[in-house]
Amino acid sequence: MVEKNLSNLSDHKYTKGIIESPINNAFGQTLKLNSWTKERLPEYLWLGLILNYYGREEGLKRGENILYQISNMNLDIVQPKLSLFLKLSIVNQEKIYEIISSIIDPVILSPLTIVYRREENETFNRFFYINKQTVENRILVLKETVKKFYSQQSDSATDLRYLSICLPLFKGRVHVSEKVEMTIESLKNYSKTDHKDEKMSFYRPSIRSIELIDLEDPDTKFINNFWREVGLMTDCSPKYIAQHIENNDDYFLKDTQKAFENIILLNKEKSIEDPKFNVLIGSTGYMLKIYNEVISSGLKNGILGRHAFRTILEVFIMMKYLILKEKNNESIFKSYQLYGIGKYKHILLRLRESELSEESFITVPIVDVIVNEPMWEEFMNIDVRFFDQQNIKRKFEEVGERELYEIFYEYTTNYAHGFWGAVRESSQLVCDNPLHKYHTVADLGFDQKFPSVIYDIDKIFKKHIELLSSVYEFPKWYKLKYKELTYGL
Repeated sequence: MVEKNLSNLSDHKYTKGIIESPINNAFGQTLKLNSWTKERLPEYLWLGLILNYYGREEGLKRGENILYQISNMNLDIVQPKLSLFLKLSIVNQEKIYEIISSIIDPVILSPLTIVYRREENETFNRFFYINKQTVENRILVLKETVKKFYSQQSDSATDLRYLSICLPLFKGRVHVSEKVEMTIESLKNYSKTDHKDEKMSFYRPSIRSIELIDLEDPDTKFINNFWREVGLMTDCSPKYIAQHIENNDDYFLKDTQKAFENIILLNKEKSIEDPKFNVLIGSTGYMLKIYNEVISSGLKNGILGRHAFRTILEVFIMMKYLILKEKNNESIFKSYQLYGIGKYKHILLRLRESELSEESFITVPIVDVIVNEPMWEEFMNIDVRFFDQQNIKRKFEEVGERELYEIFYEYTTNYAHGFWGAVRESSQLVCDNPLHKYHTVADLGFDQKFPSVIYDIDKIFKKHIELLSSVYEFPKWYKLKYKELTYGL
């Protein structure tokens, strides 16, 4: 289900290999992203401290009062950014800080003095540095305040974003067309309306859309200094995204293993000379062996469990594809075997030209035997194309498993290739410190655990068994126990 305000995949536009979001497609290079949290919140944090201290109703009143009085000063400042205040002359800074100090208790802004220290901001410290307030307390207040206003869509952040537009509003720098009645109503009534009021569902988006219009270029030096200072003075607090540990039931694996042992006994002649039997049952054994390693080695909650799932899924799709194509190509299973041996031959030829260490896990004599098993290698060609000249995506589509490709195969491919999404999910912990911008920390303690892959491996295996049940006779006990997989037999 698509969340409100989020676009569907069908809303995106495919252009030359890039799937563009609707916004990016509409604005292109003209769209300049400006982050509320990283760029604008540090500028307006002084107002956030006021809101946090007095609460919404009283905080908005005092904030509006301060900004209204500042708007009546003959200053060329259109936004209440702290960086702009700190650049003013001492006289003008004093006038602004006197206004602020007459409306709020100066101790409220004292936490900021740990970032904007006396040697560079003497005037600011003269008004707001409170000697009795400890360093620990100032850091704690900053941390709590940043956390409260961090999420740009939250009610609290919208309150702060409203205050940030009050100065240009009072100075007559915000122009709204009379035709946009809801926006005008939002500006007039926002601070007097409770968040529980239904009208706020219209007011909040209007306020946020106006606040997005930044009348000044970001002061990169000021912003970077803020995050550097608060980041270095506090420690990381790594948290797991999730930890999932499930039970170790492997009865389905064991039952399926026994069932296929029975099938092999009943088809001994086919196992000697039938490529189809060898490919289907051999590949099933490969899938079962991977499944067993996932369970016995405790891989189900880890990265390699996702690698294992992807391999099992790809083998299942290939078997389903071979069965489908056999109708028009009786020798497709033999061709599949030779295709795979050709891949090994390609490696073997390169091995012979290299100086592979004896310590390597690749055992050259074994590769040599496998390559020459079906025929002398000099008679064997190497096909570097996709098998049957169909890529894996096309094979998923041909066998009617497109969704498995688009979701599960694509997802686990991120793990197989080590793309950043997979790295982020598996190997990075969230630092639960708003002063660190909730950055990520490498999971060097190997603490992050995932949901188990067993449910989805079982799902693919059951599809595989359902497929093979139309080709080979399964034991009666297995058919009774898993009759939904071997229907009609």
